Amino acid sequence: DLSGNGELALKSYDKLAGKLPQSGVATDRLFDTAVIQGNFAATLRAARAQQLAERGSFALPLIFYVDAWKRKDWEEAKKASAELQVGAFGFMAPLLDAWLAVARGEPVGISNAMLRENGTLAYYADDQLIYFDLAAGKVDSAKRRLLTFPDFSADHARQLALNSAEYFGRNGDDQFAGQLMEHVGLTPTTMLGKPAKFQHEQALAALFARLSAQLAEQNVADQALYFARLATWLSPDSAFAQMVLADQFAARGMAVQAVAALETIAETRPQWSWAQGNKARLLSNEGDAQGALRLIQSARAKRPDLDDLKLIEASQLVAIGDLAGAASIYRSLVEGADLSNAKNGRRVTFRLLLSQSLDQQGDWMASRSVLEEALAINDQNPQLLNSLGYGLLERREDVKRGLELVSKAHRLSPQSPAITDSLAWGHYLNGDYAKAVSLLENAVEGAIDDVTINEHLGDAYWKVGRKIEARYSWRAAALQAKDADGKRIASKIELGWTEATAAP
Repeated sequence: DLSGNGELALKSYDKLAGKLPQSGVATDRLFDTAVIQGNFAATLRAARAQQLAERGSFALPLIFYVDAWKRKDWEEAKKASAELQVGAFGFMAPLLDAWLAVARGEPVGISNAMLRENGTLAYYADDQLIYFDLAAGKVDSAKRRLLTFPDFSADHARQLALNSAEYFGRNGDDQFAGQLMEHVGLTPTTMLGKPAKFQHEQALAALFARLSAQLAEQNVADQALYFARLATWLSPDSAFAQMVLADQFAARGMAVQAVAALETIAETRPQWSWAQGNKARLLSNEGDAQGALRLIQSARAKRPDLDDLKLIEASQLVAIGDLAGAASIYRSLVEGADLSNAKNGRRVTFRLLLSQSLDQQGDWMASRSVLEEALAINDQNPQLLNSLGYGLLERREDVKRGLELVSKAHRLSPQSPAITDSLAWGHYLNGDYAKAVSLLENAVEGAIDDVTINEHLGDAYWKVGRKIEARYSWRAAALQAKDADGKRIASKIELGWTEATAAP
């Protein structure tokens, strides 16, 4: 086990647990190792031994539920759900029971009254209610819920959009499928595959995968991996489950296993481009930036219609220092979006990326020109307003207009630390140092490790005479600062603020 030979360790633990079923150590190690290795049968054996010994976590009944579901033994699955109710994961039981009812052809059994009375159930039911509609063929109801879904930024919500897009696209509604894909920032494409009913297991896998991701955020690594495995055992075709499983492996430093999980996602799935991007990041994190670039270029050759892969390739080119190559891709995306009459959001986003690439190459005039084009398309985009406004402030080109632009960006997005920093810097350049300090203190709370915000706050503190606090802020900035920024900040820490060491 310690040498990394998981398969051999699993066999040894399995033998040991068979000879000494009363040994808690043997069954616990068998359970953990079987989960890591993805051996469902061994995990189930260990779980049954833990159950007999009254050991294991509150989530233990879930593997019995999955086993019963796979065997279509609905009575056993119901018993497992009942056992789950007494523990920390009892909030899942109504949803598990509801899917059992669907499998039996019975009413779902989750009412609005139940959701109002149980906030936790309502929280985890937001996507499941739509899956219930899809499973029942209630297309109009599913559409209404999707159109009023409050936020697609969370992982489970983005996967809901893609799972639904796949269902609608494969069943002939390309327009609605494309709309869902645009909601999560992906290029609308024709869904490949034959018309098909929605699979119940996919919804249950989404529930388990969602919990896996949340457990990982709470640093409960073993439980997170267990839930991810439950998701893939129940629905091996679930792209969401495989992506979450890959995340759990990556967090453990198991890059090979993470890539293997991502490779199970077929080219025909809407999540495929995300999977390629995740594989590229894994390679980059392992120090193989060129390998990551080759992987994405190979993926692009397979699906040249996917703008998402072009974006990933451009980011990989930036990572290896090929800024001109990245700019060329961004320019092609801009031209393609204009020719296809794409929605304003994509046209603005592609121009923002192109402007950043041009600015990184030192061509601010070209970068500014692209930003002005984007502003003519949409003057209500806070990121765009901030990029152009801060660029003008940073270069002292037009402080008045720059301040106007970042002020508007801040009104549209007051919670953004980066935009708040830009507004503060505009006030700083106008000589209103007290206002700058107030804004920067708010900004740094939302981005405590940000080099620019901490340096700006230090400069503003210095201007209002709070020199000790200025050095604290500069030291915070110095922790992450590199190259010229690091030297400039180090000089201020030692000698204090001067015109030569002022933040740009």
